[in-house]
Amino acid sequence: MPKYTGTEGKLISAREAKLFTSNHKSVKDQILKDGKNYVEAEFFGLETFQRLIKGCGGDAVGFRVYYGSREENHDGDTPVVTTGGKGKATPRLIIVPVDANGTDLSGLVHVGGHKDMPSDGQVMVDGPICPRLC
Repeated sequence: MPKYTGTEGKLISAREAKLFTSNHKSVKDQILKDGKNYVEAEFFGLETFQRLIKGCGGDAVGFRVYYGSREENHDGDTPVVTTGGKGKATPRLIIVPVDANGTDLSGLVHVGGHKDMPSDGQVMVDGPICPRLC
């Protein structure tokens, strides 16, 4: 497996990025029709990123972003995590620090993960979502 260097990914123009977001926005009605919550974006603060990186002891060279889903109720001012059908399926991001070997430094269990890895590390979730807070 190749080593990560911290230079992975690429920068694209805002114009190109608009194609990604417009494709996603075009399926909003279908997502809502399917009984799910529509999420356009999620915000994460720099201070929270810095705390996450600091907790890795300097071993992180980047982040892996997992796509996740959980049940949430969006009827009030703030989304509420629910269970038992009291909310709707809601896509959420899970941001995990990763070392040069590609190891999740949080211990998050994933396909292909290390079974002996500790599971007491931290990950970042629950950024304010758009369209509520854009």
